[in-house]
Amino acid sequence: MSRIITWSPSLTVPLTHDCPWNCRYCGYRSDRQGLIAEAELERLLRRAVQQGATEVLFLSGEIPESMPHIRQELESRGFRDFIDFAQRACERALELQLLPHCNLGAMSAEQFARLGPVNASMGLMLENVDDAFNRTVAPEKSVAGRIRTIRAAGESRIPYTSGILIGLGESRDARLRSLDVLAELHAEFGHLQEIILQNFVPNTGSAIRGCPQTLGFDDYAELIGHWRRVAPGVAIQIPPNLNPFWRELLPLIDDLGGISADGDLVNPDTPWEAPAVYREACESAGLELRHRWPVYEQFIQRGWISPRIRQVLQDRSSTWPLAPAAPGGGCRAGSEILSKPFHGQALSVDDCLALVEGDGTAPEELRQAADELNRRMHGDEVTYVVNRNANFTNVCVTHCSFCGFYRPAGHPEAYTRSIGAVVERIAQTPWVTEVCLQGGIHPELGFDYYVELLRAIRAAFPKVHLHAYSPMEIHSLRTKTGWSYDRILGRLMEAGLGSMPGTAAEILDDAVRQQVSPDKLNASQWVEIVRTAHGLGLRSTATLMFGHTESWADRFRHMDLLRRLQLETGGFTEFIPLAFVPYRNRLGSRLAREESGGLEAVARRGESVIQMLYPIARLFFGKAIPNLQTSWVKLGPEKAAEMLRHGCNDFGGTLYEESITRESGGPHGECLAPDEIRSWIGSVQKKPRQRTTLYGPVAGDETEEGRQVSGAQLMNRTAPVVTS
Repeated sequence: MSRIITWSPSLTVPLTHDCPWNCRYCGYRSDRQGLIAEAELERLLRRAVQQGATEVLFLSGEIPESMPHIRQELESRGFRDFIDFAQRACERALELQLLPHCNLGAMSAEQFARLGPVNASMGLMLENVDDAFNRTVAPEKSVAGRIRTIRAAGESRIPYTSGILIGLGESRDARLRSLDVLAELHAEFGHLQEIILQNFVPNTGSAIRGCPQTLGFDDYAELIGHWRRVAPGVAIQIPPNLNPFWRELLPLIDDLGGISADGDLVNPDTPWEAPAVYREACESAGLELRHRWPVYEQFIQRGWISPRIRQVLQDRSSTWPLAPAAPGGGCRAGSEILSKPFHGQALSVDDCLALVEGDGTAPEELRQAADELNRRMHGDEVTYVVNRNANFTNVCVTHCSFCGFYRPAGHPEAYTRSIGAVVERIAQTPWVTEVCLQGGIHPELGFDYYVELLRAIRAAFPKVHLHAYSPMEIHSLRTKTGWSYDRILGRLMEAGLGSMPGTAAEILDDAVRQQVSPDKLNASQWVEIVRTAHGLGLRSTATLMFGHTESWADRFRHMDLLRRLQLETGGFTEFIPLAFVPYRNRLGSRLAREESGGLEAVARRGESVIQMLYPIARLFFGKAIPNLQTSWVKLGPEKAAEMLRHGCNDFGGTLYEESITRESGGPHGECLAPDEIRSWIGSVQKKPRQRTTLYGPVAGDETEEGRQVSGAQLMNRTAPVVTS
């Protein structure tokens, strides 16, 4: 398969040439032409239809309302402002099944909100971040103002085009810094679909007559290489009517831009050639020139377009097939899949299956892609939380086959702790910022116990975040009380509940659940409880338990369900894949009888999964669930630290008094001190940062005691009071 170069058949419509600013390089502006006449607008739009354009570039200089004659004309024609005028032009284009792309100068978030629904994409050139240089060529323009506009576009979820203007005498450093600023904005919002490397060409009407600077092929190649490093996945466009090296640069770029049937109104002395010329040049270079929409496919999939834009795309898709969503994609299917997240495009379940079922993707290639995406999202920072578990009962009636923690009522090892005993236990670790309450599904514990336990802990430790009560416990409380989920959760939140563990998920497929936990809530009940919690503002984690009876398809369908729920609610704080620990539970014993290597072979099954599951999870969730947590208690700290190079950005918690995994035979202990966690994070050249449960900053730091206390020291403290 040839590599793809894209283009957009377009027609440029100048809403006005009048501009309040006087940039010396511009030959487009005028002072007194006024707004485009309605008849001329209609003529140009119909011409676009006749010529088969899919995109209309609506163009102006800076928004001209500060010019008195423009204000007067807008008022006389019944428009409240220039944005109102542009909006009507876009609406007429959509009526003719043309896709608008507005480039109207600096804009505010309010203006983006008005124009966004009638635009497939929008744009503004950053040009140059060197204000001192800019004052010599465009004295009214401000870098801060243009950055505010590009930022507002990101905040408004506008698929956006930007770029730099070069060859005016600016420095090499200014060019590279300008690209860095664009990369930083994109890293924050993910809204840049392409950048343009536009060289200055003098035109009739521009005050600058000659070319102040001659750039060579190597200058463009350097800029392209730099952009690939700082913003991988964002397409690079070279205007072929302006750039003398466009043929030589074809193997390095992704896009030739909008090629307008009526010429380049900004550079009228250098019109485009016929598309056939560009197609032949691509074929000579072993490339394929293919049509694209003015909005890239990844933004369509992310839901960044309005229903009106989507309808036009659907209506016209039979005329123009979509180009690949990954500009510059290579020949291998795996490489194309790995490139999707760097374009903001979501991986499908089928994509994930292709990665694990022999598409040719090497594990190291997968790891590098996940590590790079994680670096773009989080840099080298790895977070952790200083927390503890507090188990209030191990009596449980769900009899999950994978659990070694539960005991039936009346068992000699069964316990139920009084509220005072739980509070006393928490008092052993006064430096923690989070307490995670964990317990079995005790048939005799009523709703009042759960409420009063929260109240007592909050009264004793008012600054501690209470992370408690999984969906299974909420489901059990509904059975006991007959109340709705929102009433139960609302009462618990009033008592101090701060967030919910997203456990009891295992695999959200009822066929798998029947095998491993038939007495638990089903998948739809789990989703309903979590959706209700998120709707009340109660956030939760998202988990998956792997390495038992499930298949890769089961895992990826589970992840797909979580992602769809997250796109609906935005309530998940992190995704935590949890390896099944087989050593002391019924499921482990059963699976060991089926494996020639016994329990160790079952354990290795989970270890073989993590090399693929963690990096695929990073690529699959992307910014939808931005935090991916490794689990030292399941994997051991060394393997957990290794996963920080496989896409994970969070090490989890100190987990003082962890017992769920330990009771199933987990060999990695029941806590790590903060200093130990920091050391493990540093061992893979990452930078540790303590966080809150909800990933905020922590005021101050742990006490020295909290930083160094070990699990053994903790167990030697005062024993808790226990009641059976």
